[in-house]
Amino acid sequence: SYFSSIFYGYLSIQITEQVDLKLFNLVMDFSFPCASRYKIGDLLNYINGGGTVQTQISLFNQLITHLLMVIAYTVVILWISPSLSIFAILLSLVLLQLQRYLKPIFIKLSLETTDISVELAKEKTESIQALRLVHTFGQQGYTKSKINRIYKTILPLFKQQVRLGAISNPASNVLIILTIGGLLIGGFSILSASSSRNVLPALITFISAFNRLVVQVQFVLNVFNSLASQTGSMNRLNSILETQDKQFNTSGNIDFEGLAKKIIFDDVSLSYQAEQKLALNRVSFELEKGKVVALVGASGAGKSSIADLLIGLYEPTEGKIYVDEVDLKEYSYESWRSRLGVVSQDTFIFNTNILENIRYGVPEASEQEVIEAAKQAQAHEFISELPLSYDTVVGERGYRLSGGQRQRVALARAILRQPEILILDEATSALDSQSERLVQEALGKFQSDRTALVIAHRLSTIVRADKIIVLDKGRIVEVGHHQDLLKLNGVYSKYWNLQSQGSQTAA
Repeated sequence: SYFSSIFYGYLSIQITEQVDLKLFNLVMDFSFPCASRYKIGDLLNYINGGGTVQTQISLFNQLITHLLMVIAYTVVILWISPSLSIFAILLSLVLLQLQRYLKPIFIKLSLETTDISVELAKEKTESIQALRLVHTFGQQGYTKSKINRIYKTILPLFKQQVRLGAISNPASNVLIILTIGGLLIGGFSILSASSSRNVLPALITFISAFNRLVVQVQFVLNVFNSLASQTGSMNRLNSILETQDKQFNTSGNIDFEGLAKKIIFDDVSLSYQAEQKLALNRVSFELEKGKVVALVGASGAGKSSIADLLIGLYEPTEGKIYVDEVDLKEYSYESWRSRLGVVSQDTFIFNTNILENIRYGVPEASEQEVIEAAKQAQAHEFISELPLSYDTVVGERGYRLSGGQRQRVALARAILRQPEILILDEATSALDSQSERLVQEALGKFQSDRTALVIAHRLSTIVRADKIIVLDKGRIVEVGHHQDLLKLNGVYSKYWNLQSQGSQTAA
């Protein structure tokens, strides 16, 4: 028992660590489209699968221990009387019939409870993540009632598991007593006929050894029931480890060493899922080195899809993206993305201090370099006014900062990388007018010698772009400079007039 505990403890620690790391690394290696198919609660449940394996190891450890005891006691009763042992084993087959009846029920219950438990975990995770939204919309009551409904569904299943688990031992004990009774009745005559030894001591020894054997068999059967109860969790663990239905990050072998001429989108189409309509439909344009290309269009026109393709989060469904006449997917994504600076409207801030948030992506950057990047992003002033300045911890997803402050921290993070290619996806959408003007000035200086792809909702921020591309329903409908597009009196001109009228009305 001692050595078993030590062996199990060491083994479970090592394997739990390996499984947890394997699962985490597996999720990190998923391609972005593959990972985005899952809910966050699902992925969190998957990457904590080491506990399931630990339980499985514990059960197998118990199984081996009790099986060895079963073998030992079986040898004893066979030595006393083989014929009586056969009689005892026939009486014990009833125990196995009970096990055969209970096992499928345990498996069915395990699968049901696992599915509902996962759903419960997902709902809890999303409710906590959306706590601000829950409070904003006054949905605390609805959220609590939804969780209560899931608990009401799963509690009867858990109770049924308890009832089935509880019936095993009492039923087995009754069968043991009946078996011993049968042995007392039939054993005396069997031993008398087959042995010249003193019958009573042999019968008592046999019954004692058989009683202990049955106890060990009981333990074995209980372990099998527990293994059956683990079926749902193990099936779920195996489903994430199965790689045939998953896509992983692929990377080319060419190191990207800098943009020499231009990036070309050649007849590019994109569909996020096979059954969905095209998010981009035969899009072609060029982004020359040192130039600024702005994307304009209504929501769902395909602007962010172009940015996602340029980053390499998705690959074109059709067409090619060339970087200096080399297909983008031929480059190592690590070297390619190291030259990108990305600021989107959906900024993510880690629950750590501002210094580490800005330094993310450039962990070796000095504090002075971080401060300089923050100044360029117009973030230094508000950071300096915080209680601990750059050491201020900003909370989960940066909830202690305003939307505009979070966006400026994200902008400073991108500037610190000194990227060669800048991708701004409505990077100033959460800023007030004064902050936006300051940031636009900073960006103007910063992107003066850089290649930039800018997605803008406010057209006033892109009037100086070298090229403006107007998208509608995944297609390019207009291309040109600001003044040229106004003269066309088309889609861009319509957007410009609407925003100009809105600004005059607000004034």
